Amino acid sequence: MTGTTRLAPGVAMERLAELGAPHDPRAYRVDGLEPLVALAPETPEAVAEALAVCAAAGLVVIPWGGGRQMGLGNLPERYDVALDVRSLSAITHYEPDDLTIAVQAGRSIASLSSELAAHGQMLPIEAADPERVTIGGLVATGIGCPRRFGYGSLRDLIIGITVALPDGTLARGGGIVVKNVSGYDMMRLHFGALGSLGVIIQANFKVLPAPEAQRTLLLSFRESDQSAAAALTLRTSQLAPTALVVLAPPVAKRLADLERWVLAARCEGPEGAVERQVERLRASVETASGESVVLDDRKTLAFWSSVQGELEATPFDRELRVRIGELPSRLGELAAQLERRYGSALRSLVLDSGSGLAYVTVSGEPVELRAFWGELRELGRHATLLGAPIEVKAGEDVFGRHPEGIPVMRRLKETFDPERILNRGRFIAHL
Repeated sequence: MTGTTRLAPGVAMERLAELGAPHDPRAYRVDGLEPLVALAPETPEAVAEALAVCAAAGLVVIPWGGGRQMGLGNLPERYDVALDVRSLSAITHYEPDDLTIAVQAGRSIASLSSELAAHGQMLPIEAADPERVTIGGLVATGIGCPRRFGYGSLRDLIIGITVALPDGTLARGGGIVVKNVSGYDMMRLHFGALGSLGVIIQANFKVLPAPEAQRTLLLSFRESDQSAAAALTLRTSQLAPTALVVLAPPVAKRLADLERWVLAARCEGPEGAVERQVERLRASVETASGESVVLDDRKTLAFWSSVQGELEATPFDRELRVRIGELPSRLGELAAQLERRYGSALRSLVLDSGSGLAYVTVSGEPVELRAFWGELRELGRHATLLGAPIEVKAGEDVFGRHPEGIPVMRRLKETFDPERILNRGRFIAHL
């Protein structure tokens, strides 16, 4: 079936019921909206067919993975069908000797990491709830993690992708594929596009050898500018931490039971090299620091998973979370400004000094949060609202200031999804 054949909504619903197992629509609410139907197709072809049926009937679809990152996105204009891809969870290709893997979108990060670890390999990604977060969700939202400083972003590791399009076709691009779509860089096109151009079915990655050992050095400081300056010192040194973040006191207390501002540096590699690097990092900034703690392998994994929980696009009822992009050299100044402005309302602040990102979470009544977003979106070089109550998102573009490439993005949307059936209104500029 193609999207050019028109279908009555009732006929379309009957056809959709044949394409996937029905689920309770109440479990798929997005910003207060509940779909008419939720279904979980079990094959890529069924996903593509379901999209074609929806396009033919004018039904609006929101793809669904683990649901953990559903705080990201503008309020949906309409929501008819939730398309759950978690039944697509197979590893369809894995060549450990070639360091390549192809995994379907619905596979959880925990399951994927376990499979890779059995072969001494990894993808350098983090999730606060790895049993729930799916690989398709990470690719669609583009939510990163601090290890990007050491390994690059997940986008840099994608070598191929398969996507179901609203016209009922399966498009493939990149490596480990049978057929490529020419003319587009498919991997970059769909990474972070929030499923607005197609439903991600499979992503192919180059994987990395897992480190023999890892440690995390925690250094505490009295003031935000001291911790940010120390992070900058380590960032510009010849040492090579794979992640570098600064935690505001409330976060440091929750995650590491430490008072004051805390600088966390992650070291990975051979056992001896990691031990030496930790000592060299500590020596580089020890005159300015107070307490220091070194976390072993197990505690390092738990700590960075908890840090990720402060960065993700989780839906909120009484808080908002904003990601602000800024030069690493200016993050200290930004932190001091946020601390002065929001005081006790500052629920969380994490400075990803490696990537130049600040993650701010503030609490308050909806009217206060709306004012906070108005202030925060003007800070830094760009700002994105990762999660907020419906009242705060109403009438706003959560992606903040628009980039110059918006006309190109509009044309891409018109090309791939002319009926606007995918995530209608949720992506940047309400595409």
